[in-house]
Amino acid sequence: MARRLTIQGASDADAAHLRNILGQAAPKLSTPWRIESGDDAELLVLDVDTVYGHMDWLRAHNSRLVAVLTAHSQGDEYELVLHKPLTVDNLVQVLDRAAALTGEGPEETPAAPAAKAAPVPKKVAAKPAPVAPPPLPEPPPVPESPKERHLHDWLGNHAVAVAVRIQTAGAPDLVIDPGHGTYYAEGNLRALAPHCTRVVMHEELHEVSPVDLARLQASGKGQPFARLTWLSHVLGSNGHPAHGVDVNAKFKMSRWPQIEREFPKHFRIATVMMKQPATLSEIAEQSGASLGDVIDFVNGYRAIGFVEADAPATEAAPSRDTGRGAILSRFKNPFGGGT
Repeated sequence: MARRLTIQGASDADAAHLRNILGQAAPKLSTPWRIESGDDAELLVLDVDTVYGHMDWLRAHNSRLVAVLTAHSQGDEYELVLHKPLTVDNLVQVLDRAAALTGEGPEETPAAPAAKAAPVPKKVAAKPAPVAPPPLPEPPPVPESPKERHLHDWLGNHAVAVAVRIQTAGAPDLVIDPGHGTYYAEGNLRALAPHCTRVVMHEELHEVSPVDLARLQASGKGQPFARLTWLSHVLGSNGHPAHGVDVNAKFKMSRWPQIEREFPKHFRIATVMMKQPATLSEIAEQSGASLGDVIDFVNGYRAIGFVEADAPATEAAPSRDTGRGAILSRFKNPFGGGT
């Protein structure tokens, strides 16, 4: 009995190639497969090398079996991976694994046989009832996508699978290339500030053609994602601690960072944080920077792995405000001064 698969999101060329490879792989498959359209196929083959490919996978994989089609190397997030350009061996491996995961598959009702004389019944030993296979483990819940995404949210966790261009008023065009972890833009880093201080919507991600991307890569002007991630946190924090930052902890630089010349106050903050662990308020007092500048600094360098945090030594009394409000109360003008 042939299993059924359906293809979603792939180009006509990739879909045709998969059909051709499936025909070549047929003699090697443990179970035959055929390509069908519709939502009742046992396996969905989904091209994740599109702007919305990963989002489609997040929506689909929790309710059905999905194999991804991709030209990029992937980690452990995807269980069934068909690599472009697709080969017979890769397809056989994935489809045999999918067949094992889908159990016995659907049954077809056979045609009614011609009427014949009823045979004399024979006594046969009763067969034991079939034992149901153990249920598959519950898949992890799909993480809820944030309602509003800033630039740094698009730079990690496979948020986009192909190179895209982002345009913002007052800033040069920005191209991010997740396949190589690089970005391309004219001007200095501070010129990209308008991209980092606003919400970036799905529909603002414009896919870059392979020709344009190859030209950018050949220019040798690509910069690592880390600089852009850092800038987005520094300028997009607005003095608020990032998710996971304990305002009562002590922070220390793990190594000396590359200080951007557009941010002169960061040199004083980094000097204090290289000496010994200190709280956010202590860093502000010793560096002469505002508390807002210190929080933005810690958010930025923590996001790229330059900041270490020590948990508070003792738990504060319940009646005392130990949150950000308590820190801010120590300063008459905690957010005074520019970056």
